[in-house]
Amino acid sequence: MRVEQDFSGLDRIVTAFVLAFAIWTVYVHLITASHASLITLLHWLPLVALVAMAATIAWFRMPQPTRRSAPVANGGWTVGGSVAGSAGHQSGIRFGPAAVLALAILWVGLLSAGMPYPVFWWIALLVSFGVWLRTLKATPIAMNEPGLRSPQVVWIVCSVAAAAVCVTLFANRPDADDAFYRSISATLLRFPHEPVLVHDTLYRLPNAPIMLQFYRLGSYDVLVATLARITGIGHLVVAYLVLPSVFAAFCVLAWAYLLRRIVPARWPWVLLILFLCVLALGEAHRAYGNFAFVRIFQGKAILATGMVPAIAGSALLFARHGGLRRWLLLFAVQIAALGVSASALFVAPAAAAFGLVGGWSADASSTRRFAAGMLASVYVFGAGWAIASVTHGGQALVSSSPMPGIPQILDDTWGWWSTRLLLVALLAAWAFVRDPVRARYLSAGAFFFLLAVLNPYTVRVVADHFVGVYTYWRLTWALPLPLFLAVLLDGMVGRAAGMRPRVLAGGACVALAACAVVFGWRFGTLRSANTVTLGLPGPKVSPIEYQVAARIAKDVPEQGVVLAPEQVSVWLPTFIIHPELLGVRALYLGRAFSPEDAARRSSLMRYVAGEYRPPDSAAWFADALRSYELTAVVIVHSAPWHREMESVLERQGWRPLSSGTYDVWIHP
Repeated sequence: MRVEQDFSGLDRIVTAFVLAFAIWTVYVHLITASHASLITLLHWLPLVALVAMAATIAWFRMPQPTRRSAPVANGGWTVGGSVAGSAGHQSGIRFGPAAVLALAILWVGLLSAGMPYPVFWWIALLVSFGVWLRTLKATPIAMNEPGLRSPQVVWIVCSVAAAAVCVTLFANRPDADDAFYRSISATLLRFPHEPVLVHDTLYRLPNAPIMLQFYRLGSYDVLVATLARITGIGHLVVAYLVLPSVFAAFCVLAWAYLLRRIVPARWPWVLLILFLCVLALGEAHRAYGNFAFVRIFQGKAILATGMVPAIAGSALLFARHGGLRRWLLLFAVQIAALGVSASALFVAPAAAAFGLVGGWSADASSTRRFAAGMLASVYVFGAGWAIASVTHGGQALVSSSPMPGIPQILDDTWGWWSTRLLLVALLAAWAFVRDPVRARYLSAGAFFFLLAVLNPYTVRVVADHFVGVYTYWRLTWALPLPLFLAVLLDGMVGRAAGMRPRVLAGGACVALAACAVVFGWRFGTLRSANTVTLGLPGPKVSPIEYQVAARIAKDVPEQGVVLAPEQVSVWLPTFIIHPELLGVRALYLGRAFSPEDAARRSSLMRYVAGEYRPPDSAAWFADALRSYELTAVVIVHSAPWHREMESVLERQGWRPLSSGTYDVWIHP
């Protein structure tokens, strides 16, 4: 019980942060809906800050429910970890988790060996359903052994938070998506009297809407511009150093917020293991680790890493205890999630549903709380409906593109080995939480995640009508699977440490540590093969390409037009003042220009990058220089037809501005 009482202050930090950011998000939505400007936003900001402060204080002063509707055992167990029992436990209980883990490994191994996925899915679904029913019928187990002392817990939490901030600051993993995200804050600062999140920010076309209407729901990049405007700090410093450090610490506290509801006595150790797990899960570009601290400067990474655990923890609290106070928190945390990323339109309600069903009991009062809890997603659903109505249905989700199967989606998202590891954790983690009532989030999560997300029969329907073919993989964020893995590993370490004789325990712990080191060394997020470099804190950009972009932004007038390879052009929109861009990313061209024009612009970008050469390329290039009225061109120096491009430019009177990996030419 002491652990729950002594560290409720951590919950208050998470709650205050969530409430403040939710109110900020609602304010930005009002500003956007009224087509108001950044100047207007700043004018009313002091009043909104007072409202947020008053609302937060009022929330903390609200009475809590006096009756616990769904009792959960407090306390935990020592040495043996989340699952270790005392010597008095019968052998069936003691070796149950090991047997469950062995069966999960065997079943996932058969899938890897070629077993059809539908067979794997049906058996896993039925078994998970049985486990969930078992935890529904179980009663809480009271464990009276104390958890860690307060100084130890504070030291662990502060160390993990500090390590997360250090990784955020010192790890550099540039991402091309920042071409759009940073263009929002740069454009707001360049045109503070223009409406917020209404017009195009990537190309700054005067009559074009923002690239996707759903991006109007975000408030994170508006916060970047607001802080930069108020403080005078460069918006890239705010975007890459200040806010990511704050949100990295928040993510750690959000993990603790959820873990305290599942493993109350062991949560500090599980928190440490969870941090190491996230750092190790960097096998694929879309893996959990690559959406954590090495990429926390983007809102969608904050959603996947911090907001989902906060939503799940809030949903568990409301499902177990009820009360208006906790309902409002569940309501607010989903709004906050929507503010960091539009993907929260489907991720936040799903994460809330998993949390609510994980705290549900088979009685009428719990069912009423579940229904009321689902209503806490009303703002998110309403925001999605409003955007779809304004755009007459928005961007259609239905696509003619082929839908990959679930195994391919998971392998492409997490990586081959990480997928196997996380599937084992999904199926077996529940067994490593001794209290079945607390384990219910893991067992129910496994069943409903298989049913709703990993279902091979509904994947296309869900993609076409709710999520989208190209973003379906983000639905996997709704269940924090690294937490499942951390709980499982904590239980394994506890059982290994509890072996007799001590030599056997030491050998087992060394073996587990060796496996973890090998996996992290091969697939960790901080590998150079993962395009991560370690160095002094600074903007998360590609240094050579960014320097070329900086030279162009400085020496080419704002009215000029620049043609550059995508590697360089993605960094130009990050500058507050920059010339007009012929193209930024081929992926985005079709959203700003006609199909024919977009194809031509893409071909030109590939031509100067040395990737594409059409017939009669010299005349084609010369015509493009005139028709687009280009004033600057960036050429990859190693392009096979480098001399051809230089000859065309020289004949038209162009002169070189700089040379190196990329040669910059300007029109006199």
